[in-house]
Amino acid sequence: MVGNLNMNPDEFYDDLRQEILARAGAEENFTRTTFLEYMCSKVEDEGFVSGFQLTEHKITSRGQAVDAWSFDAEFSRLTLFLGEYRNSATLETLTNSEITKLFRRLRKFLESSLEPGFSGALEESDPVAGLAWFISHNLADIESVTLVLLSNAQLSHRVDELPDANVGDFKTTYEIWDFGRIFRNEISAKAREDLFISFENLDGAGLPCLPAYTGTDKMKSFLLVMPGKVIADLYGTYGERLLEQNVRTFLQFRGKINKGIRNTIVNEPAMFFAYNNGLSATAEDVETTNGDTRLVRVKNLQIVNGGQTTASIFTALKKDKADLENVYVQVKLSVIETNRIEEIVPRISEYSNTQNRVNAADFFANHPFHMRIEEFSRRLWAPSPQGGIHQTHWFYERARGQFANHQNYLSPAERRKFLSQNPRSQMFTKTDLAKFVLTFKEAPHEVSLGAQNAFAGKAGAAGFVGRIAIQWGKDDLVFNEIWFKRSIAKAIFFREVDRLVFKQPWYCGFKANIVTYSLAKFSNIIRTASKEVDFLKVWERQALSANMLERLGTIAESVNEILLNTPDGATSVVGEWAKKLNCWEAVKNANIKVVGWDRADFIDGDRKEEQDKEGVYIQDIQDGIHSQTYVVERGPTHWAALRDWNTINPKLSPKEADILEIACLIPRRIPTENQAAVLIKAEKRATDEGFYSAR
Repeated sequence: MVGNLNMNPDEFYDDLRQEILARAGAEENFTRTTFLEYMCSKVEDEGFVSGFQLTEHKITSRGQAVDAWSFDAEFSRLTLFLGEYRNSATLETLTNSEITKLFRRLRKFLESSLEPGFSGALEESDPVAGLAWFISHNLADIESVTLVLLSNAQLSHRVDELPDANVGDFKTTYEIWDFGRIFRNEISAKAREDLFISFENLDGAGLPCLPAYTGTDKMKSFLLVMPGKVIADLYGTYGERLLEQNVRTFLQFRGKINKGIRNTIVNEPAMFFAYNNGLSATAEDVETTNGDTRLVRVKNLQIVNGGQTTASIFTALKKDKADLENVYVQVKLSVIETNRIEEIVPRISEYSNTQNRVNAADFFANHPFHMRIEEFSRRLWAPSPQGGIHQTHWFYERARGQFANHQNYLSPAERRKFLSQNPRSQMFTKTDLAKFVLTFKEAPHEVSLGAQNAFAGKAGAAGFVGRIAIQWGKDDLVFNEIWFKRSIAKAIFFREVDRLVFKQPWYCGFKANIVTYSLAKFSNIIRTASKEVDFLKVWERQALSANMLERLGTIAESVNEILLNTPDGATSVVGEWAKKLNCWEAVKNANIKVVGWDRADFIDGDRKEEQDKEGVYIQDIQDGIHSQTYVVERGPTHWAALRDWNTINPKLSPKEADILEIACLIPRRIPTENQAAVLIKAEKRATDEGFYSAR
C-alpha cells in the first residue's frame, strides 16, 4: 500500500510511482507489467473480480488492445482490462478523447474475438489467443461484459459520463480506475471502496422496515422482510462485495444446507420464509423515511451471516429459472459506526451463525495468527544483503492501510527513516502470505484461483485459512520466529523467480502461473529427494544463490512448456487450466531433470528438526512473557471485577480463583507466566459465559 492520510495528490502520485518502480526492480520494461499487476490486484481486492490473467496484447493496425481479463462463472461476467500507464515524474490528466480511444480498442478486440477464425490466427503461445478462444467458444456462458480502463493519470474533471454502448449481444458496462480513484481509496484506509445502494425505485419507494432500537440506544437496528428478487438483484450486481466480512465461499450446492435452500426455492417457495433463518447484515449508515418505516438508502451493506442463502437465491434464479415471487427473507440490519466495524462484525458473525458452526478462523482479520505474524514483522530485523549494516523489516499489513497509517503525522525526515527501515518492496499482505505458503505446500492450482480464493479457499479447496486453522488448533507454537523467517525466505524465492521468468527468452506470458508452478515443482523435487531447503540461509542472505536461481530457471522453462501444452477437451486457456488439480498432477508427475545443485543451499533433516524445536521453545517462552504482560496491563481493577462476577456466577475452578486473587493484588504480587496463562483461559471462558468488563 502507498500513501498516508495527510498526503496531497502530488505526494501520493510520487509514492505510487516509487511503489511501481520498487516492485519492478531494475527491469525498465517490467514497469508497465508491474503496474498492470498492481492495478488488477487492487480491483480484485475490492471484490470486482475473482482472479485475473495478463495478456498485454495490442495490434495497432486493427486498433485493438487488451491487457488482462477475468471471467466469473457464477455471474456469467467477462471483464476485460486495458492499462494506460504514464511514466512521467508528475501527475498527468486522462482526457475524454483518450478515454474514448482506449475503450474503442477494448471493444474492437472483443468484436474481433467474435469473428470466425480470429482466435485461430493468433500465435498459439500468446496469452491473448487463449482469451480469444475462450470468448468464441463460450458465448452461451457470457451474459455481460465489463470493460475496465486502468490508469495512473488523473481523470479530467471534464469527463462527466462513460460510454454505454453494448458490444454485440452482451450487456456492457464501463469502469475507470484512475489515479483519483486509487488516491481516494487509499487515503480512506478502508477495507473496501464505499458501496451505496438505493431502494428508492422499489414499489412503495423503499423497503418496509421495523425499527428495533430506542432513542437511547448507541446502535440503530432494523428488521426487514426482503423479497428474494431484490436479494438476487443485489448479489447479481455487487457479488461478493456484499460478503466481504464473511470469508466463507459459496459451495455450489454441495452442502446439505445449500441443497435444502435450492430445493425449497424451486419446490416450496412459499415455505422459504418459515424454513430459512434469514440474514444478519450490517451497514455504516442508512437513510429512512416515514418515521423509520421505509429503508431508502444504505451505505456499505454487508451480509455478515447468510452468504449461502444469498448466493443460493441468486443461483436458483439464474440456473433454475426459479420464480422468486413468493420467496421472502427476514433480515436483521445493524448500523455500525465505521471505527467499530472490525470489533463488532466478527462477533455478529460468530454469535448469529447457528446453521453451520463457523470456525474462529472465518473471522481472520483479528485472528491471533495474524497478530503474531504482525508482531514478528515489526520486531524482527532482516539482515542487510551483501553483508551491509543496514537492517530492515518485512512489514506485514494485517489490515488494509496499516503501511500508510504508520506514516501518518511523520515529518519528512521521520518518513524517510520509516521507509528506509520498512521498504515498500518488503511490505506483504495476508493474500501475499497465502500465495507464498500455498506454493511451497505444493498447491499451485489453488494459488492460480486468485488471491482471495487462495486465501479463503474455494470449491472444496481448504485454502490458506483452512490449513492455518487446522494447524493452529493442533499446536499454535508451530507458528514461531523460525516459521516467520522461512515464510519470508519463500517470499524471496517467489519474487526473485518472478523477475527471473520475465527476463527469459522463452517467456511469452502466464508469469503468475509459471512462478507458482515452478516453485511448487521445485518443492516437490526436493521433498521427493528427501532434501531440506535451508530457508534460514536465504533469510540471512536476503537473496537466493546464483546456483539456485539457475536451477530454478531450468525448472521454470520446463514448467512453461507443460502449462502451454493444455490437454484436448480440458481448455485452451492456460490460466484456466492452471486452476485445475489435474494441471498440478501433470506438472508434479513430469520428469524434469535438474542437476548441479549446490549442497550449501540445503540442510539435513536432523538440523531442520533442531530448528523446529528451537522455534517452538522460543515461542513458548514468548507466549509466557506475553501472557504475564497481558495480565499485568489489565490491572487489578479488571481482575477484581472478574472476581466479583465469579462470586455471583461461579464458573472458575478453585485453582483459577486462587490465581485470580493474586492478580487482584497487582502490583504487590505478580502471577507467574504459567499462572497468567491459566488466568487468561479462565477469563475467556468467563467472557463466553457473560462476563464483561468496561476496561
